[in-house]
Amino acid sequence: MGKTTPPPKTNSITSQKTRKSDSSITKQSSASATQRRGNGNSNSTQRAIAWTVQDKENATNHTKPSSDISDDETMESGTAVYKKPRKSSAVHEYAEKFSPNEYQCKICAKIIRCTVDTNSNIRRHLALNHGKVQLACKSHRSSRMTISLEKRKRFDEAALNCIITDTRCWNDFKRPGMASFLSIVVPGYIGPSSRTVQRRLAKLYLQKQHDFKNELNEVENVSITTDLWQSARSHHYLCITVHWLNSKYQTNAKVLNFRKFKGRHLSIRIRRHIKRVLDDFNLINKIVATTTDNGSNVKAATSQVRLFGIRLHCMAHALNLTIHKGLHLWAKKNSTLQQNSSSQNENEPVDSNDDASDDDVLNEPDEEPNESNCNSDEEDEAEEFDQDDDSSSSSTDAEDDESDSSSATLMNGITNLMERCRSIVVTIRKSSILHEFIQTLADESSIKAGLIIDMRVRWNSTFKMLQRIILYQSILNKLYEQLDSLAGVTGLQRKKLLNAKLTGNDWTLAQVLRRVLERFDDATRVLSGQRYPTLSFSYAITFSLLHYLNSQSVDNLENQVKALLLNSYNQYMIRDGKEMAVIRVAALLDPVIHDLLTPEDKHAAESFIAKEINEKRRSNSTLTSVTSVTTSNTNTDTSTQSTTLPLGNLSKSSSVIHSFLNKCGVKPPPK
Repeated sequence: MGKTTPPPKTNSITSQKTRKSDSSITKQSSASATQRRGNGNSNSTQRAIAWTVQDKENATNHTKPSSDISDDETMESGTAVYKKPRKSSAVHEYAEKFSPNEYQCKICAKIIRCTVDTNSNIRRHLALNHGKVQLACKSHRSSRMTISLEKRKRFDEAALNCIITDTRCWNDFKRPGMASFLSIVVPGYIGPSSRTVQRRLAKLYLQKQHDFKNELNEVENVSITTDLWQSARSHHYLCITVHWLNSKYQTNAKVLNFRKFKGRHLSIRIRRHIKRVLDDFNLINKIVATTTDNGSNVKAATSQVRLFGIRLHCMAHALNLTIHKGLHLWAKKNSTLQQNSSSQNENEPVDSNDDASDDDVLNEPDEEPNESNCNSDEEDEAEEFDQDDDSSSSSTDAEDDESDSSSATLMNGITNLMERCRSIVVTIRKSSILHEFIQTLADESSIKAGLIIDMRVRWNSTFKMLQRIILYQSILNKLYEQLDSLAGVTGLQRKKLLNAKLTGNDWTLAQVLRRVLERFDDATRVLSGQRYPTLSFSYAITFSLLHYLNSQSVDNLENQVKALLLNSYNQYMIRDGKEMAVIRVAALLDPVIHDLLTPEDKHAAESFIAKEINEKRRSNSTLTSVTSVTTSNTNTDTSTQSTTLPLGNLSKSSSVIHSFLNKCGVKPPPK
């Protein structure tokens, strides 16, 4: 048996004190726990409870009599222990604590959440937002606090303006590169966070919207434009824009609403949404005209004259339809698909395909368009447009082909040419080897622009595609010469390029189409101006293009192309009724277009004005007695305000329209 090591000797007094101390601590903890349970509903800010003073002399003199009893034994026996009062934090001078983990700033009334028994967050808030740097914790003190509050606000405002102007991401100023740049340029400034940007953008939006409403309250009459379109991700959006003249007769335009449109595109839902937006901006009974695209659902939604005024069709859309339908730029769909489409239109006359607008953006420019989707949207839209506005001239494409065999041959040639041009562009784009080869030759020829593909919904995109193809004619010829020896090109790619190769007649037809379509591109650019009124210009453009299409050229092929366009031009562009009357009135009142009016159109415009005035007088008899006074005052005001007309814009618009007239072969009127 081994020896047992005896336990070490310990001081009996020390052991006794230790046992008693542990016992007193246990009793004190249990007493405190009992007291907390009994006072569970008391104020949470009271975190310590004093023991009952049993010995007045010891509590008053703060002295202990000489005794053999230890401090632990004194606490165990219930003797009071003096507790030094806590100093009031300087934070309470600027913030008020109203819960265990929340402070309210007395300066900005903002509530700051903190961890229990700490106040570091409210210290940081006071230091950063109110300049109380002395209250910041040591771990929070940085060079950022050296920037004054006023200067930091100016920096944040400038950063917000940068984000808005350049449409940058909300957290751009928090990215490592930008943070490093700011630390060198403006030490201590770290830029606004994404949450700060969101809050300020929301406040700025509400403020701008309020100011815009106040500005529109001062305007008596406005016109609006609506456009329903589809994004590349098949999301539909409805945009509403308002247009008006200020006191200086300057045109103004701003977006009223731009929202994603969910659900079916029924006319009643579109009307309800537009009416809600107009009511929000207090524009009810102020609308004199509404411009829309040619979708049947949008036209039906804006058909109420009392609410939307006179409905005007978008001339740029009509020009686009004229080109596509007149020249047959896309091959016809399968007859089965056409029957399905027509049956769908019969069942749903208001919302034929849930997207009757012809301005849908289906793909990005660098992607190949979805031909089937494009065809369905465009043909349905065109059929609705024909049924609504041109029912008298409802001759089908088949009847036109049978009546003129030469026109049918030319149409087929144009369709075939467009398909081969698209095949060339798509094949080159999808092959990195072909693309690099073409790009190298283009750089050697100092050609900056690249090949593009047209789309149904992109105005004048076919003209631009032909323009680029003709620009690359010599480069494409070199490609075909070296196609067999070009390494890396697959057999299928070679076959596609060879099948799509353009002959001499094809290049001639492409040149003719480019010349004719250039006039339509010029017309679209004139109509897209923002610094001059375009309603009166539509009169000059309509009849200038009509003169151009009727004029004969020395090139017989060009005359045949013009004849094809003339049929669809008369169908989509020539208007009659109240819409054309309004256009004549706008041309009559425009000093730039006034002299272009024919005597018949001038007489028609003046008669329309007189008719509208008489109808206004009959509808409101109270205006009859004041008419002469109002007329004289109006004439006086017009003569005094004539000096405030924007002469610079007037001369610019005059030069724009006169240049277009010259290109169309129309002699401008003498000045």
